[in-house]
Amino acid sequence: MKAKLLTGLVVSSLLFFSCGQKKEISYNKVSSVDKTYSVEVPSYAVEGKCIADFMSFENTNSHLIITIQHIDEGSLAEYIRNEDVTNNSFSYNLFQSSDTTYFYKITRGNNMWSAYDLYMLKKFEGKNYLIKVSSDVLGQSEMIDMINHIYSSMKLKDAEDEDAAVIAAEDVDTPLLEKTYSTQFYSIKYPKQWQVQEHLDEMTEVYIGYQPDNFGFTMVRFETDYSLAEVNAEGNENVRQAGFRILEEKQMKVDGVKCYRAIQAITIQGQTVKHISYTFKKGDILYNIKFGSVATKAQETLASEIVGSFHFK
Repeated sequence: MKAKLLTGLVVSSLLFFSCGQKKEISYNKVSSVDKTYSVEVPSYAVEGKCIADFMSFENTNSHLIITIQHIDEGSLAEYIRNEDVTNNSFSYNLFQSSDTTYFYKITRGNNMWSAYDLYMLKKFEGKNYLIKVSSDVLGQSEMIDMINHIYSSMKLKDAEDEDAAVIAAEDVDTPLLEKTYSTQFYSIKYPKQWQVQEHLDEMTEVYIGYQPDNFGFTMVRFETDYSLAEVNAEGNENVRQAGFRILEEKQMKVDGVKCYRAIQAITIQGQTVKHISYTFKKGDILYNIKFGSVATKAQETLASEIVGSFHFK
Protein backbone atom coordinates (compact mmCIF):
# COMPACT_ATOMS: atom_id res chain seq x y z
CA MET A 1 0.00 0.00 0.00
CA LYS A 2 2.90 2.39 0.73
CA ALA A 3 4.27 2.07 -2.82
CA LYS A 4 0.85 2.78 -4.30
CA LEU A 5 0.44 5.80 -2.03
CA LEU A 6 3.75 7.39 -2.95
CA THR A 7 3.54 6.56 -6.66
CA GLY A 8 0.03 7.91 -7.01
CA LEU A 9 0.73 11.17 -5.27
CA VAL A 10 4.04 11.82 -7.05
CA VAL A 11 2.39 11.26 -10.43
CA SER A 12 -0.23 13.83 -9.53
CA SER A 13 2.31 16.30 -8.03
CA LEU A 14 0.24 16.65 -4.89
CA LEU A 15 1.87 14.81 -2.00
CA PHE A 16 0.96 15.80 1.59
CA PHE A 17 1.64 14.25 5.19
CA SER A 18 1.39 14.50 9.34
CA CYS A 19 -0.67 12.47 11.99
CA GLY A 20 -3.73 12.13 14.20
CA GLN A 21 -6.69 14.23 15.27
CA LYS A 22 -5.56 17.38 17.06
CA LYS A 23 -6.52 20.97 17.65
CA GLU A 24 -5.96 23.42 14.85
CA ILE A 25 -3.24 26.03 15.40
CA SER A 26 -3.68 29.69 14.53
CA TYR A 27 -0.67 31.61 13.24
CA ASN A 28 0.53 35.21 13.28
CA LYS A 29 2.69 36.76 10.58
CA VAL A 30 5.88 38.43 11.82
CA SER A 31 8.92 39.96 10.12
CA SER A 32 12.59 39.77 11.02
CA VAL A 33 14.08 42.88 12.59
CA ASP A 34 16.09 43.68 9.46
CA LYS A 35 12.99 43.08 7.27
CA THR A 36 14.75 40.33 5.30
CA TYR A 37 11.87 37.89 5.53
CA SER A 38 8.42 37.29 6.99
CA VAL A 39 7.18 34.10 8.60
CA GLU A 40 4.09 32.74 10.34
CA VAL A 41 4.47 31.33 13.87
CA PRO A 42 1.86 29.95 16.32
CA SER A 43 -0.15 32.78 17.85
CA TYR A 44 0.48 31.42 21.36
CA ALA A 45 4.29 31.62 20.91
CA VAL A 46 5.87 34.66 22.60
CA GLU A 47 8.63 36.53 20.79
CA GLY A 48 12.01 36.10 22.41
CA LYS A 49 15.44 37.30 21.30
CA CYS A 50 15.27 38.79 17.81
CA ILE A 51 18.30 40.47 16.26
CA ALA A 52 18.75 41.32 12.55
CA ASP A 53 17.60 38.13 10.75
CA PHE A 54 17.68 35.91 13.87
CA MET A 55 14.30 35.19 15.49
CA SER A 56 13.16 33.11 18.45
CA PHE A 57 9.79 32.30 20.01
CA GLU A 58 8.66 30.21 22.97
CA ASN A 59 5.66 29.03 24.95
CA THR A 60 6.20 27.95 28.54
CA ASN A 61 3.04 25.81 28.82
CA SER A 62 4.01 23.57 25.93
CA HIS A 63 7.81 23.91 26.42
CA LEU A 64 7.89 25.04 22.80
CA ILE A 65 11.01 26.72 21.44
CA ILE A 66 11.24 28.01 17.86
CA THR A 67 14.39 29.53 16.37
CA ILE A 68 15.15 30.81 12.88
CA GLN A 69 18.72 31.74 12.00
CA HIS A 70 21.04 32.21 9.06
CA ILE A 71 23.77 29.54 8.91
CA ASP A 72 27.01 29.41 6.94
CA GLU A 73 26.89 25.66 6.27
CA GLY A 74 25.95 24.64 2.75
CA SER A 75 23.67 21.80 3.84
CA LEU A 76 21.62 20.67 6.80
CA ALA A 77 23.71 17.53 7.19
CA GLU A 78 26.86 19.67 7.45
CA TYR A 79 25.25 21.83 10.12
CA ILE A 80 24.17 18.76 12.13
CA ARG A 81 27.73 17.39 11.96
CA ASN A 82 29.39 20.67 12.91
CA GLU A 83 27.06 21.44 15.81
CA ASP A 84 26.93 17.87 17.13
CA VAL A 85 23.30 18.43 18.11
CA THR A 86 22.91 15.13 20.01
CA ASN A 87 23.50 14.74 23.75
CA ASN A 88 25.01 11.53 25.15
CA SER A 89 22.60 11.63 28.11
CA PHE A 90 19.68 10.97 25.76
CA SER A 91 18.83 8.62 22.90
CA TYR A 92 18.29 10.36 19.55
CA ASN A 93 16.21 8.61 16.90
CA LEU A 94 16.34 10.24 13.45
CA PHE A 95 12.91 9.27 12.07
CA GLN A 96 12.79 11.49 8.98
CA SER A 97 15.59 13.06 6.94
CA SER A 98 16.26 14.64 3.57
CA ASP A 99 18.30 17.49 2.10
CA THR A 100 16.07 19.96 3.95
CA THR A 101 14.71 17.92 6.88
CA TYR A 102 16.14 16.29 10.04
CA PHE A 103 13.49 15.15 12.54
CA TYR A 104 14.64 13.63 15.86
CA LYS A 105 12.68 11.90 18.61
CA ILE A 106 14.60 12.08 21.89
CA THR A 107 14.11 9.61 24.74
CA ARG A 108 15.73 9.00 28.11
CA GLY A 109 16.02 5.96 30.36
CA ASN A 110 12.98 3.71 30.08
CA ASN A 111 11.47 5.93 27.33
CA MET A 112 8.80 7.30 29.66
CA TRP A 113 10.03 10.78 28.72
CA SER A 114 10.33 11.94 25.12
CA ALA A 115 10.86 15.13 23.20
CA TYR A 116 11.27 16.24 19.60
CA ASP A 117 13.91 18.34 17.87
CA LEU A 118 12.86 19.15 14.31
CA TYR A 119 15.18 20.91 11.86
CA MET A 120 14.40 22.27 8.39
CA LEU A 121 16.61 24.23 6.01
CA LYS A 122 15.11 27.10 3.99
CA LYS A 123 17.22 28.34 1.06
CA PHE A 124 16.87 31.94 -0.10
CA GLU A 125 19.00 33.03 -3.08
CA GLY A 126 22.31 31.72 -1.78
CA LYS A 127 21.53 32.13 1.94
CA ASN A 128 20.54 29.22 4.17
CA TYR A 129 18.16 29.64 7.10
CA LEU A 130 17.77 26.99 9.78
CA ILE A 131 14.34 26.50 11.36
CA LYS A 132 14.33 24.52 14.61
CA VAL A 133 11.23 23.53 16.60
CA SER A 134 11.57 21.72 19.95
CA SER A 135 9.18 20.52 22.67
CA ASP A 136 8.82 17.72 25.20
CA VAL A 137 5.07 18.31 25.58
CA LEU A 138 3.64 18.60 22.06
CA GLY A 139 3.02 15.47 19.98
CA GLN A 140 4.95 14.41 16.91
CA SER A 141 2.26 15.13 14.34
CA GLU A 142 1.43 18.55 15.77
CA MET A 143 5.09 19.56 15.66
CA ILE A 144 5.55 18.28 12.11
CA ASP A 145 2.53 20.29 11.01
CA MET A 146 3.93 23.32 12.80
CA ILE A 147 7.42 23.27 11.30
CA ASN A 148 6.02 22.58 7.83
CA HIS A 149 3.72 25.59 8.18
CA ILE A 150 6.60 27.80 9.35
CA TYR A 151 8.77 26.56 6.47
CA SER A 152 6.05 27.12 3.87
CA SER A 153 5.11 30.57 5.16
CA MET A 154 8.67 31.91 5.31
CA LYS A 155 9.25 34.33 2.42
CA LEU A 156 11.69 37.01 1.43
CA LYS A 157 10.01 40.39 1.60
CA ASP A 158 10.63 40.94 -2.12
CA ALA A 159 9.15 37.53 -2.90
CA GLU A 160 5.88 38.48 -1.22
CA ASP A 161 5.21 41.01 -3.97
CA GLU A 162 6.20 38.46 -6.61
CA ASP A 163 3.86 35.83 -5.21
CA ALA A 164 1.01 38.31 -5.04
CA ALA A 165 1.59 39.16 -8.70
CA VAL A 166 1.31 35.50 -9.65
CA ILE A 167 -2.29 35.31 -8.48
CA ALA A 168 -3.32 38.87 -9.35
CA ALA A 169 -5.05 39.34 -12.69
CA GLU A 170 -8.23 40.69 -14.17
CA ASP A 171 -11.20 40.32 -11.82
CA VAL A 172 -13.91 38.75 -13.98
CA ASP A 173 -17.12 36.96 -13.11
CA THR A 174 -16.71 33.24 -12.52
CA PRO A 175 -18.94 30.87 -14.52
CA LEU A 176 -21.89 29.17 -12.86
CA LEU A 177 -21.55 25.56 -11.70
CA GLU A 178 -24.38 24.07 -13.76
CA LYS A 179 -23.27 20.46 -14.23
CA THR A 180 -22.51 17.68 -11.76
CA TYR A 181 -20.01 14.83 -11.95
CA SER A 182 -21.28 11.99 -9.77
CA THR A 183 -19.98 8.58 -8.66
CA GLN A 184 -21.15 6.13 -6.00
CA PHE A 185 -18.73 7.84 -3.58
CA TYR A 186 -19.14 11.58 -4.19
CA SER A 187 -20.46 14.37 -6.39
CA ILE A 188 -18.86 17.63 -7.51
CA LYS A 189 -20.14 20.50 -9.67
CA TYR A 190 -18.43 22.27 -12.58
CA PRO A 191 -19.20 24.82 -15.35
CA LYS A 192 -21.32 23.52 -18.21
CA GLN A 193 -18.72 24.24 -20.90
CA TRP A 194 -16.09 22.08 -19.21
CA GLN A 195 -15.31 18.60 -20.53
CA VAL A 196 -14.95 15.35 -18.59
CA GLN A 197 -12.15 12.83 -19.22
CA GLU A 198 -12.20 9.73 -17.02
CA HIS A 199 -9.37 7.35 -16.03
CA LEU A 200 -6.46 9.33 -17.46
CA ASP A 201 -4.04 6.98 -15.68
CA GLU A 202 -3.99 4.38 -12.90
CA MET A 203 -4.37 6.97 -10.16
CA THR A 204 -6.37 9.80 -11.78
CA GLU A 205 -10.08 9.06 -11.59
CA VAL A 206 -11.18 12.02 -13.69
CA TYR A 207 -10.05 15.29 -15.25
CA ILE A 208 -12.64 18.03 -15.69
CA GLY A 209 -11.62 21.24 -17.43
CA TYR A 210 -11.86 23.75 -20.24
CA GLN A 211 -9.19 23.35 -22.93
CA PRO A 212 -9.27 26.91 -24.35
CA ASP A 213 -8.29 28.24 -20.91
CA ASN A 214 -6.02 25.27 -20.13
CA PHE A 215 -7.68 25.20 -16.72
CA GLY A 216 -9.35 22.40 -14.81
CA PHE A 217 -8.85 19.85 -12.05
CA THR A 218 -7.96 16.22 -11.49
CA MET A 219 -9.53 13.90 -8.92
CA VAL A 220 -7.47 11.19 -7.24
CA ARG A 221 -9.10 8.73 -4.82
CA PHE A 222 -7.63 5.62 -3.24
CA GLU A 223 -7.44 3.62 -0.02
CA THR A 224 -4.54 4.09 2.39
CA ASP A 225 -3.68 3.27 6.00
CA TYR A 226 -1.67 6.49 6.35
CA SER A 227 -3.22 9.37 8.25
CA LEU A 228 -4.06 12.58 6.43
CA ALA A 229 -1.39 14.39 8.42
CA GLU A 230 1.27 11.83 7.47
CA VAL A 231 0.38 12.22 3.80
CA ASN A 232 0.67 16.00 4.12
CA ALA A 233 4.08 16.08 5.83
CA GLU A 234 5.94 13.72 3.52
CA GLY A 235 4.13 15.00 0.46
CA ASN A 236 5.21 18.58 1.11
CA GLU A 237 8.80 17.40 1.09
CA ASN A 238 8.39 15.56 -2.22
CA VAL A 239 6.76 18.60 -3.81
CA ARG A 240 9.70 20.77 -2.72
CA GLN A 241 12.20 18.28 -4.10
CA ALA A 242 10.32 18.39 -7.40
CA GLY A 243 11.13 22.11 -7.58
CA PHE A 244 7.88 23.63 -6.30
CA ARG A 245 7.60 26.40 -3.77
CA ILE A 246 4.71 26.13 -1.34
CA LEU A 247 3.34 29.66 -1.32
CA GLU A 248 0.57 28.95 1.15
CA GLU A 249 -0.85 26.08 3.14
CA LYS A 250 -3.84 26.07 5.45
CA GLN A 251 -6.35 23.71 7.00
CA MET A 252 -10.03 23.91 6.09
CA LYS A 253 -13.09 21.67 5.78
CA VAL A 254 -14.48 19.89 2.72
CA ASP A 255 -17.99 18.57 3.32
CA GLY A 256 -17.25 18.46 7.04
CA VAL A 257 -13.87 16.68 6.96
CA LYS A 258 -10.42 18.14 7.55
CA CYS A 259 -8.56 19.21 4.41
CA TYR A 260 -5.13 20.62 3.59
CA ARG A 261 -5.26 23.34 0.93
CA ALA A 262 -1.90 24.22 -0.61
CA ILE A 263 -0.86 26.71 -3.28
CA GLN A 264 2.24 25.47 -5.09
CA ALA A 265 4.33 27.31 -7.68
CA ILE A 266 7.19 26.42 -9.99
CA THR A 267 9.11 28.63 -12.40
CA ILE A 268 9.73 27.12 -15.83
CA GLN A 269 11.61 29.06 -18.51
CA GLY A 270 10.99 32.30 -16.68
CA GLN A 271 7.25 31.72 -16.23
CA THR A 272 5.62 30.89 -12.89
CA VAL A 273 3.01 28.12 -12.93
CA LYS A 274 0.65 27.75 -9.98
CA HIS A 275 -1.28 24.72 -8.72
CA ILE A 276 -3.90 24.59 -5.98
CA SER A 277 -4.24 21.25 -4.22
CA TYR A 278 -6.93 20.04 -1.78
CA THR A 279 -6.14 16.83 0.12
CA PHE A 280 -8.59 15.22 2.53
CA LYS A 281 -9.61 11.83 3.86
CA LYS A 282 -12.80 10.06 4.93
CA GLY A 283 -12.41 6.69 6.57
CA ASP A 284 -9.60 4.85 4.78
CA ILE A 285 -10.09 6.73 1.49
CA LEU A 286 -7.79 9.60 0.59
CA TYR A 287 -9.00 12.24 -1.87
CA ASN A 288 -7.09 14.89 -3.76
CA ILE A 289 -8.53 17.60 -5.99
CA LYS A 290 -5.84 19.53 -7.84
CA PHE A 291 -6.22 22.56 -10.08
CA GLY A 292 -3.34 23.18 -12.47
CA SER A 293 -2.14 26.32 -14.26
CA VAL A 294 -4.04 28.75 -12.04
CA ALA A 295 -3.36 32.10 -13.72
CA THR A 296 -5.98 34.54 -12.40
CA LYS A 297 -7.75 35.49 -9.21
CA ALA A 298 -11.02 34.53 -10.88
CA GLN A 299 -9.72 31.00 -11.46
CA GLU A 300 -8.66 30.75 -7.83
CA THR A 301 -12.16 31.81 -6.78
CA LEU A 302 -13.71 29.29 -9.16
CA ALA A 303 -11.54 26.52 -7.72
CA SER A 304 -12.83 27.36 -4.23
CA GLU A 305 -16.43 27.26 -5.42
CA ILE A 306 -15.96 23.90 -7.14
CA VAL A 307 -14.37 22.34 -4.05
CA GLY A 308 -17.17 23.86 -1.97
CA SER A 309 -19.67 21.90 -4.09
CA PHE A 310 -18.03 18.54 -3.25
CA HIS A 311 -20.25 16.16 -1.27
CA PHE A 312 -19.75 12.60 -0.04
CA LYS A 313 -22.51 10.05 -0.65
